[in-house]
Amino acid sequence: MSYFRGTGLIFFFSSFPPKCLCYLVCRKATVADIVFLVDSSASIGLENFQKVKNFLYTLVSSLHVSQDQIRIGLAQYSDDIFMEFLLNQYSLKNDILEQIQDLPFRSGRTYTGAALNSIMEGYFIDSAGSRAQENIPQILILLTDGESNDDVKVPASKLRARGISLYVVGIGVQDTAELKEIASRPFNKFLFNIDNFDILEELSSSLLQMVCFAVEICSSASVADIVFLVDESSRIGQRNFHLIRTFLLKVISALDIGPDNVRVALVLYSDKPRLEFSLDTFEKKPEVLNYLTKLPYRGGQTYTGAAIDFVRKKVFSKKMGSRKDQGVQQLAVVITDGESLDNFTGPASKLRRKGVTVYAVGIQNVSASDQLYKIASHPPRKHSLTYPSLAYPIFWIIQAIFVVNVFNIS
Repeated sequence: MSYFRGTGLIFFFSSFPPKCLCYLVCRKATVADIVFLVDSSASIGLENFQKVKNFLYTLVSSLHVSQDQIRIGLAQYSDDIFMEFLLNQYSLKNDILEQIQDLPFRSGRTYTGAALNSIMEGYFIDSAGSRAQENIPQILILLTDGESNDDVKVPASKLRARGISLYVVGIGVQDTAELKEIASRPFNKFLFNIDNFDILEELSSSLLQMVCFAVEICSSASVADIVFLVDESSRIGQRNFHLIRTFLLKVISALDIGPDNVRVALVLYSDKPRLEFSLDTFEKKPEVLNYLTKLPYRGGQTYTGAAIDFVRKKVFSKKMGSRKDQGVQQLAVVITDGESLDNFTGPASKLRRKGVTVYAVGIQNVSASDQLYKIASHPPRKHSLTYPSLAYPIFWIIQAIFVVNVFNIS
């Protein structure tokens, strides 16, 4: 957990790299749960299956594998699912590489839908080593060469709705419609379709880069649903509320706002939460900025728990413009003085368990840091940095919003 002090604001969130050095990020001490789902049907063939194994070997070799950092699981499928090893089965990279080398070719027909269901029920669960409840990023990488004999849309949608990022690698697939039913959005980051198995290993570096960043600061085509939850209680005061409004204007000015890119919502709260605008209210950045310039300050008491519950139940919903069922990253930025009159630990935990990455911004009250830690998503390691001006925290939180990647989503 990093925190930055500056002009009365303290920012709590995960550590983020200062540049888009994807390969370097992948080599750092980072965290993720990654499951490979490999099509082993008859159409693959033994010779091509060896190329798949080489591809997997190259990918895993590039990751920092351990039970505290990146966990790897792998399954094959054809007519049935073959659970080769779970996320908590091996803690050493060499053991996983040895298992990949020894993978047998299964043959059979292609039932991708059933395999996706089995992965959801058998891999992305606590007993199999999934750390979803700790808000560790959950990633599925599917490799397939053809059309499935069963439905894939429903099981893929269920996986994405649980906050699992679905990367799909198609080999020689002519019609990509089915692959698009499976992959997370945007497709240019989560869907790869190559002509043949001979160039599969060449794809490893490109896929690794995409897996590094689920939402990139390097790209203007970033996609996320971001809800700002802002404390407007009397403890904040008119001066700090003006500072918050300025902060929001600067952050949103740097985002690529649009119905297919970044959507933003705003909730103010004191005695009760009040929805100012939902994720689907505005489609253009100037509309959002114009609204913020007229934002009034009201005062009142601080009930952060009730406000977080409101955001979870009402705002992060499909009806209000959330695209979670499309695999779009869900982010909440809570801005508060940290001194709540109601219980917020339970509501914050429920929000994180819903697959929302939570950032907490503290106003002035440094002593409330323990409360902010209970709101924010928590990586396994914490460290602190101090900067003298507000410009640095704004840069970092913008980067945090965009660089929500598989190795630093908390």
